[in-house]
Amino acid sequence: MAEAEDHSDMTPISRPAARVVLIDAKDRCLLFRWKPPNVWITLGGGLEASETYEQAALRELWEETGLTGVELGPWVWSRTTVFKWRGVLYEAHEQFYLIRVQEHTVSLDGLDSVEVEEMTEYKWWSTEEILAAKDVETFASRRLGELLPPLIAGKIPPVPIETGT
Repeated sequence: MAEAEDHSDMTPISRPAARVVLIDAKDRCLLFRWKPPNVWITLGGGLEASETYEQAALRELWEETGLTGVELGPWVWSRTTVFKWRGVLYEAHEQFYLIRVQEHTVSLDGLDSVEVEEMTEYKWWSTEEILAAKDVETFASRRLGELLPPLIAGKIPPVPIETGT
């Protein structure tokens, strides 16, 4: 997904993206690890031509988990981040949507060949596990462990919160 390199001499390409904060009945959040640089992040990806953020969120949900027939929850977070992937510099403008599920067995059948190659694993993480691993794992956003508890408690922000990198 991203390469840790100096990219000060490049102009980034704008990349609108939708992400899903998928939380199960055990209050765990589904995260995927991308290589390099081994970052754990919520499911999601860039918008396709003429697609809305909401449409992209539901498409990515199906592609990366196999989950369909769920209602998209509220837009809870925003993030702007710059990253280099496969030699191209991007400035991603991400909108995160909340979806709660009772239980779901993840299906990776909808992944494209790039995702199969670049996603190394997925895991349902509790907030406690994220906080305990923050010094040995990288999470996007780095504030994920503090941002999740209010959502888990049902406290939806009145306006989307900027997550930071």
